[in-house]
Formats: sequence, structure tokens, C-alpha cells
Amino acid sequence: MSFSRATITGITDISPDCRQYILELNDGEFAGEAGQHTAIRTDDGVKPYSVLAVDGARVGLMLRAYDTDGVADYMDARSAGDTVQVKPTLTGSLRLQRTDRPAVFVGTGTGITPLIGLLQAYVSGGGPHAVFLFGEKTREQLLYKSLLERYELAHPVEARFSLSREDWHGHTGYVQEQLPDVVESVGHDADYYACGVPAAVVAAKERLDELAVPSEHVHTEGWEDAQVA
Repeated sequence: MSFSRATITGITDISPDCRQYILELNDGEFAGEAGQHTAIRTDDGVKPYSVLAVDGARVGLMLRAYDTDGVADYMDARSAGDTVQVKPTLTGSLRLQRTDRPAVFVGTGTGITPLIGLLQAYVSGGGPHAVFLFGEKTREQLLYKSLLERYELAHPVEARFSLSREDWHGHTGYVQEQLPDVVESVGHDADYYACGVPAAVVAAKERLDELAVPSEHVHTEGWEDAQVA
């Protein structure tokens, strides 16, 4: 696995424990597309991270510091101007399929990261209608809520949020519980993209199967089933 040096050109706090980073390669450009992931190497090891966006020599990342993850905690201690070791070739099977039919994005936790990139690619490609479902535990953890609401104003995007551990004005429960209504409104021929906590992704896939959505229209990173077996 080949790594290159990149400079952190921007850091933004997204939630109390999540930060967004802009990395710019010191030489060359990133190869890959929205939905895929890079990797960061430190003395504590190597860990893959999905990208928010990729633009030539720059990528956007969003990481959650866990106090138990050496790489994420290393990044949490960085400042703008610091350099890191990053993989310039993006990989992964979660990729935008097409933009000529509706798309549904189902995310939980930091799994929202690649889905934001896919949504941006979808609307940039003239996609006719997107539904973005995002589930978290509490309102404080609803990452990129304001960004998704701006997408609603400027594009044919509908954002729906779910909270599993806090009562509020929106949907309370797990995000996959909203799928029957979404499938009824957008149809079985839409593309369904899911990413996040493995158990939630598997639950979403099982619900879509029960709703008779063809498996070839359901797109995930592909390793979730082994994590919950």
C-alpha cells in the first residue's frame, strides 16, 4: 500500500466528537471517486476512512475520536498545517451507479461520510430525486443536518432524520423503520445506498429485501454481514 504526504489545510468541528479535515497532497492528485476510501498511516497503524469529497489533490474526511482508536485520536490532536501520511489511491465498492433514476441514501453515525459524497455526485449529475435518511442517537450527533437541509432548498433532495435515544419533533426510532414509506414513494427501481454501523446496514438490507427491492439496486461497502454474523 503506497502512501504520500499530505498537508491538513482545514479543520472544522462537526459535533462534540467529530471533526472534518481537508487534506491536500504535497505532490500529485488523488485517484478515485465519491463513496470510496483512503487510509491514514501513523505509528499506531493504518486505518481506512471514507472521503466526503475528492477534488484533484484534495480530499475531505470526517473522523470521530473514540479515545481507543490510535489513528483517529492521532488526527484529533492535529492542527491545520500539520502533515500526515495518506493513501492517494481510493478504493472501495460503494460508488454512485447512475443519475437517471431516484436514489435513496441510508446512513448512521460516521457512515454518513461517503453518502454525502455520493449525494453531491448525484445532484451534480442531474439526478431527478434523492431521499437521504440519517439516523443517530441524539440531536447533538446529527452530523451535517444543516448541510442536508440546504441541499433540500437547492436540489430535488428530501432529508429525513431519525433519533433512536431521544424524543423530538421528528422520527423517533431506527432509521430503517422509515424505509417502507420511502420505497412506496420512490419505487423499487431506485438505487439504495447504505453505510454506517454494520448492524444498521444489515438491518436496512434485510428490510429492503422484505420490501422486494431487487438486490442489484442495493449498494453497500460489502463487509457488513461478516461483522454481525
